[in-house]
Amino acid sequence: MKKLGIAILVLGAGLLALRAQEPAPDMETNGEGAVGGTPVQIEARAKRMIDNAVELLANNEESRAIGMLEAVPRMFADTPSRFRAHLELGRHLTEKRQFDRAAAELRRAHASEDSEVQAEALLLLGRCQLARGDAGDAAMILRRVTQDFPTSLFANDAFYTIGQIHFEAGRWARAAEAFGMVGTAVPADDTTNAFVLAEAGQRIFMHVIDKDLAVLAALGESQDVELVSRSGDREKSTLVPFGRGDGDFLASVLTVTEPSQPFDGKLTVQGAEEVTVNYVDQNTESGAVKQAKSAQARIVSTAALAFMDGAQRQRVRGVFADQPAFLRLRDLDLDTTAQPDTATVAVKALYRERPEVPEGSDVAPAAPAPDAPWLERGQINVSLLETGPRSGIFVGRLVPRLVNLSSNAPIVELAAGDLAVQPDDKLVASFTDAAHLRAAGTETREAEVVVLVGGSTEPQSIIAHASDAAVQARKLLLEAQLLHKWGNIFKEVGLDKHAADKAEEGLQRVDDLMALATRFSLERKLVEEAFAVKWDLQLVQGNLSDAIATCRALVRLYPDTTLADRAFMQIGNARMQDKKDGRSLTSAIQVYNAILALPASPLKAEAQYRIGEAIEQQIKLRLRPGERGDFSAAMVAFKRCAEAYPESAYAGDSFKRVIDYYIETRDYARCVETLERVFQDYPDAPWLDEMLLKWGVVHYRMGHRDLALQKFQRLVEEYPGGRAAQQATAFLQRLNN
Repeated sequence: MKKLGIAILVLGAGLLALRAQEPAPDMETNGEGAVGGTPVQIEARAKRMIDNAVELLANNEESRAIGMLEAVPRMFADTPSRFRAHLELGRHLTEKRQFDRAAAELRRAHASEDSEVQAEALLLLGRCQLARGDAGDAAMILRRVTQDFPTSLFANDAFYTIGQIHFEAGRWARAAEAFGMVGTAVPADDTTNAFVLAEAGQRIFMHVIDKDLAVLAALGESQDVELVSRSGDREKSTLVPFGRGDGDFLASVLTVTEPSQPFDGKLTVQGAEEVTVNYVDQNTESGAVKQAKSAQARIVSTAALAFMDGAQRQRVRGVFADQPAFLRLRDLDLDTTAQPDTATVAVKALYRERPEVPEGSDVAPAAPAPDAPWLERGQINVSLLETGPRSGIFVGRLVPRLVNLSSNAPIVELAAGDLAVQPDDKLVASFTDAAHLRAAGTETREAEVVVLVGGSTEPQSIIAHASDAAVQARKLLLEAQLLHKWGNIFKEVGLDKHAADKAEEGLQRVDDLMALATRFSLERKLVEEAFAVKWDLQLVQGNLSDAIATCRALVRLYPDTTLADRAFMQIGNARMQDKKDGRSLTSAIQVYNAILALPASPLKAEAQYRIGEAIEQQIKLRLRPGERGDFSAAMVAFKRCAEAYPESAYAGDSFKRVIDYYIETRDYARCVETLERVFQDYPDAPWLDEMLLKWGVVHYRMGHRDLALQKFQRLVEEYPGGRAAQQATAFLQRLNN
């Protein structure tokens, strides 16, 4: 009996549709409670503090929000909510591309006993690593989500992102396998939509399960699926096998919004339309032949709204009164005709009440309280015009008109498209997005700006006025940084005395800055930068021990800093460059061990790997010409790196070094054992093609011809086009001759 089905996997869609159904976290309703209240009261206060911080982040009050999130673990050290604070902070820092700090916060969140917090922390950590360009580390972390939390909705997110990683790397079979797992973690009470949602402009994947196709494929035959869009375009895509060969086949087609020709490989789609996928089942389990099967995907476009500059190039945070303000909406769903279409956006003017001033008084009105509610001053509807057919981008303008609201001022009639405002008002544009990937009903998209007057570039309320002490500290820091540059220049041209003198001048500037820091409350970032330039100056002087001591002092002051470990790494790598000096290599190992001793550092894996390299170099220095050394001590360091930091990018390189060592020493049994473990523990690693090649070589050297053929053939099939595949092909030709 055969099982037949068609599933549509949409790049960028299935994940969001599932996430839209996540339940909101439960909230305590207890009152405030005093310090040292009941555990329930304390937990409720921690939750409210986190919720307030998240709301502040949504309102772009970043500094206050981060301060609150950082305070929660200190103020509520024994509450479960402290892990959520780390989670929210890690999420925000990832969005701000502060990856080192983000990773540290997410690892702290993962220490939670709440499985959902653990799963989400790992998911965000994987995405953080992917955003910083470390796809290998990201895939390994995401795989932990699927293994440790298989029933969590976050497992769907992880499978999807793993599929993206493999797809971008051209590993089609593994991508298809991962995409096919999306949705398998849906709870039993979850309801699915009749249509799969697809974002216009993305790729649609079709997954067909039909065991008959496996037979046809073995005979060299293939079968297509056909896609038909409402706009009249038609495309075909050939089904290709993937997975373990049990009847799973995959096809994909790229969707585009611009007109294209039928059967050119690109399916033209519009917003708010349906795509039909047709497939002919040659033989059904009921005995019928050539039975038509179909599935549908609904094309949607998640709207985005923003205030832009006049050139429509970048977003703005403020607009000038009595000058045009420009809006931009992207929503392909509204492109319903062959001509430029229109959209309507509502714009409100909001204000905060100021304290009343007695009539006849010359005193200027005081600023409104920062927590005062926003009240509506007025509202207009702004008509936007599509920039061209099929663009899905709509632009328009309004004029925030400055109006005197005093009782004796004449009434001003506003023109169409004008909105009455006062200084420091807030304009909020809103648009109802009826069709989008979340599939949870309509959603409101908003954009906001502050109204400016008087030629200022920022509203006075958001200008940060630095204190005299902070200004002086920044001046000292800048001078120290310039003196460091001078010192480096002198050192590079061999003027060591001049370099040391400039470094000493810079160190005096840093000492003066630190003296200010003991008397005034200075920004933490400024103090950390002062430490950084201090150890840079000490390195110019050649004072390695002083530089290391400065790094350690920073760690004692700020245990979560990300600057010290970077400095240690720079120092260690600098010592490693002198490969002819055994003492320098010993010093490098000491510095790398200092990184390993830090409480939390994203560079620990690299440090452990560098230790292996340094030991290897030390052994090579002791070798006589023609002598073969014992590199087992270096291999111990590499194995420790792979085992202690399996999610890092250095795990693969470490395994490669160990396996190459086993091959060189003809320890084939341990080599095969290690390779088996690698493929079991690292199914998504980007370097498995090289491992397969080495596995085939090992079997070849052991005289296991059939096993060698299997490994080389698997390599060519799963990783075509790469250098390893070319080498495997050469081996296959040799073995088959």
